[in-house]
Amino acid sequence: MLNDGWTDLVLLALGAALLSSLILATYLMFRLREARCLIGLQKAEHKRVHDRLAENEYRLRTIIESEPECVKLQAADGTVLEINPAGLRLLDAKNQSDVVGQRIYRFVAPEDCDLYRENMDRVFAGESVVYEFRGITLSGRTCWMESHAVPLRDASGEIYALLGITRDITEHKDVAESTRRHQTELARVARLSTMGEMATGIAHELNQPLAAIANFARGCIRRVRAGDMNQNDLLAPLTEVCEQAERAGEILRHVREFVRKRELNLVSVDINQIVRTVVKFTEMEAFQQGAIVRLDLMEDLPRVQADTIMLEQVLYNLARNAFEAMAEELTNKRVVTIRTRYEASEGVMIEVSDTGPVVEPDIVEQMFDQFFSTKPEGVGMGLSISRSIIESHGGRLSVKVGVNGGVTVVCVLEPCFESTVLHV
Repeated sequence: MLNDGWTDLVLLALGAALLSSLILATYLMFRLREARCLIGLQKAEHKRVHDRLAENEYRLRTIIESEPECVKLQAADGTVLEINPAGLRLLDAKNQSDVVGQRIYRFVAPEDCDLYRENMDRVFAGESVVYEFRGITLSGRTCWMESHAVPLRDASGEIYALLGITRDITEHKDVAESTRRHQTELARVARLSTMGEMATGIAHELNQPLAAIANFARGCIRRVRAGDMNQNDLLAPLTEVCEQAERAGEILRHVREFVRKRELNLVSVDINQIVRTVVKFTEMEAFQQGAIVRLDLMEDLPRVQADTIMLEQVLYNLARNAFEAMAEELTNKRVVTIRTRYEASEGVMIEVSDTGPVVEPDIVEQMFDQFFSTKPEGVGMGLSISRSIIESHGGRLSVKVGVNGGVTVVCVLEPCFESTVLHV
């Protein structure tokens, strides 16, 4: 009986163990099926993500390949990683292998390699830059290019490549250069026209040294004829003759410089001295117009980088415009004021003011338009050329009108605090 009891207990234990094993096996099979289902879902999701990424990559590549401008990826050492068809055409290349894997400096003019490398370093330091350089294509053609470059970062934020969009700006450069040459020629023609109008003032300016030369020479002749002279008596008047001849020669040299064809020559100049020189040439015209020229020149005015002759042309044009504007007014109060001043927030300013008639606001807007003039005989080029000259100096020209009449033309130039010379 005792053995039968133990047998029953053993059988019960085995049954319980078997039942537990069956339950565990069922649970494990359920979890396995669930895991397989989850893996299937993950695979499906991964495939969807992969398909979306592939679709996005295809779309992006299609956009890049159809982009009419050159799009390229570039490594930190200058190696071209990828380039689109437009880039191949820009470089006169037929195959990707002609460019991809090559150093970009192969396609940059030697004189611009340092500039290109400097901007590339800025991009890999995290900046976005725009710069111009001269490129050399595989066919040997040299052209001007403009590149917009930005850094590309990976998921961790590290910069791994440069993305550049480059376009050919040779035509734009040629047009700009042609315009500059045309504007320079217009300025020269204007100076030639101005010289005719300045003739009276030049004659007046030359009259003084020539008269002095004649007087001192006659004095020497009288002493020689009288026979009561010695060498020391002639030294002083002959020295004066030489000085006055040099003065006349300097005036003629200045006139020759004014009219000859020339390129922009920027040097450190004293604005006040230029104003005084122009006023000398306008003395006779001011007298004929019954006008007075007043100067209000700031002392210790900072110097500016300017072309002396061209700046004189601008100021002469502005002074003559003021005389002509006041000539139309039936008043005896004809005053031209030339003022110079300096403000740190603005720069070096030259103001030419007149006491002419009231000018309507809509006229002011058109004053700088080419061929616009309020004078019947005017050709409307003076202010337009003057503005172009000032802008070529990096400055600006503007007009202010008085409530009770008169116009003030304001010329603003950047100061320079070093006496360096720059030839452009």
